[in-house]
Amino acid sequence: MRSVQVSAPKGPLEVVERDIPEPGAGKVRIKVQACGICHGDSFTKEGLFPGIQYPRVPGHEGVS
Repeated sequence: MRSVQVSAPKGPLEVVERDIPEPGAGKVRIKVQACGICHGDSFTKEGLFPGIQYPRVPGHEGVS
């Protein structure tokens, strides 16, 4: 799947290909057409959340 990630604090947003994860027990997979990002995601990009691990895919406001 195509995704946008940030690989390091203050790094650029990069379009990458990732494996499609298999859903676990009690989970479903949906196809997301678009995803918005918010101000908190800019904190992720800038590395302002302590202890956050990278690479990181920002966005949580999906549209299917």
